[in-house]
Amino acid sequence: MKKNMEKKKFDGSISEIMVAYKPDGSLDFQPVRRMVEYQIKNQIDGLFMGGLSTQTYLLSIEEKRQVGEELLTAAAGRVPVMMNVMEDSIRDAKELVTAYMDMGMDAVCISQPSVFPYTEQALYEFFDEVIPKEYPTYLYNVPQTGNTLSPRLTARIANDHPNVLGYKDSTQNISGLQELISLVKKEDFQYISGSDAMTLPMMALGGVGVISAVSVPFPKVVLDITEAFFKGDMEGALKAHRFCMKVRKLLKKATDMNGYYYACELLEMPFPGRRLPRHMTTITEEQKAVIKAGLLEMGLI
Repeated sequence: MKKNMEKKKFDGSISEIMVAYKPDGSLDFQPVRRMVEYQIKNQIDGLFMGGLSTQTYLLSIEEKRQVGEELLTAAAGRVPVMMNVMEDSIRDAKELVTAYMDMGMDAVCISQPSVFPYTEQALYEFFDEVIPKEYPTYLYNVPQTGNTLSPRLTARIANDHPNVLGYKDSTQNISGLQELISLVKKEDFQYISGSDAMTLPMMALGGVGVISAVSVPFPKVVLDITEAFFKGDMEGALKAHRFCMKVRKLLKKATDMNGYYYACELLEMPFPGRRLPRHMTTITEEQKAVIKAGLLEMGLI
């Protein structure tokens, strides 16, 4: 294992910020700004929006542009910012990529399309058209789309596009990750976990960090893992990872992201409003009690 590794942009702990809504259903950016300040104060390594935790599939193209502009403005150059593009339409995906580039994002990230089953060649053609030239770009493998990128295909895309610098992996497939690492020809390619459950396992195999949901309410919980790892303290990283898994398990007592939203509420940084059906956004009083008691016991609130 490398010790005292020199961190690059988007190495370490990166928080995926959620969105909030006003009572009329329009976007509310005040909670986002407040959360960005909280993240920077707690020395997070970077910020990410536009993935599943952001619920980007519920936003219009114009709203996605607004989200990017607000995140970039709030960060104000203090930490690197990456926006993800998750579109089924090649045209819309290229439009958003161009918009994020024009804003001055530190990098763009691109996910595969969903709904229709794509062949590997069709997925390759999608990325080949959408990936910009000479701009820092990352891939995001989202298995929930139904079009999971295989290690062979991911490596092909990465190897054929010099400006594809890294890969966010939400498959939780350790065997697939090892195969991918063996196929990618770039020594400095960044393998980033898309799940808090895989932070340390991925870093032990050559990864550089995580785009995290746990770090939204609790940045230090995740930073403790990555910082210990970069210092060469595997025992400390393992201890921190196990603690993070306790936090993650507790927050998942409620469905979807509702436990995470409740944790933010307990920290007086709520993300109000939802565009999902009520049944998907409900957290019961019993779940709240369990989560609150657990967070208190762990000293997190």
